[in-house]
Amino acid sequence: MPALMGPTILTRTMSAATKRGPGGRAWQYHSRSDTHSKVACWTVLFDLLTQCDVVRRQARRGRLGFRINHVMVGPINKTLDLVVTVVPPERTPALRSAFADLVTRYGIHLNAAESAALARLPPVPEDRKDDVSEVAIALEAKACMTEHLKSIPRLHAEILATGYLARLAAPRCITVSYSLVNAADRFVSPGGKGKTNRHSQPEDARRVVQMLGSAIPLARQTRDIGYDVIGTTVIECRNDGSPVVVSSGAAAPKTSEHHHYERMIRSLCGEYRSRFA
Repeated sequence: MPALMGPTILTRTMSAATKRGPGGRAWQYHSRSDTHSKVACWTVLFDLLTQCDVVRRQARRGRLGFRINHVMVGPINKTLDLVVTVVPPERTPALRSAFADLVTRYGIHLNAAESAALARLPPVPEDRKDDVSEVAIALEAKACMTEHLKSIPRLHAEILATGYLARLAAPRCITVSYSLVNAADRFVSPGGKGKTNRHSQPEDARRVVQMLGSAIPLARQTRDIGYDVIGTTVIECRNDGSPVVVSSGAAAPKTSEHHHYERMIRSLCGEYRSRFA
């Protein structure tokens, strides 16, 4: 199988600061912008398409769609960061954006090998708001970049609530929680007018990663609120213009842990195969 490319694409793209949030200053990350979330979702779907034969096969048959920031309608409407959908065969053909078009829209930075891999993939159309497609994958993306310990309760509660609401809205869907955790020793906070927050690393990041791996229930343990698939990528982002990189340090999940990124992609492929092949 080809190597996973998503985390490297994500950090390379995040390394380039863009104007976001109040004031128009260029930042690599801003909590009031969802740029990082959109790019993270794109990279997960990119890796899933390159790694998972059944997903590619459905895309070639024109039965696969997607949407970023999709409102799932249920007892409480919830916007999911990414949904992958099963396109009904009777859907009227229409001019739609495609998965590859988002590279330009989101300013995603690909190298030559990644661009070639994207060009080999079958086209995947972007669902429109008025499309009626079955949600096969519902993914919620979260980021913990600073004030790690203070963020844990909120992060935990938001992840649990999203999985529960997604399951109510689409009982057959595969629920996925994907989180980014910052292991940099310091972070320039956009919300603090450029204040630099100091982190006690790797302990701060490790505590968050430990919560994601042990306190977010799996569906096989607790069906109603558990996630089918959980994934975590640890990065180093100082938010000061220095390169953002993937971290393989002490805080990062081990390859044997269920929320290691590679295991997330493989588990997601297996779940899709069992439910929607």
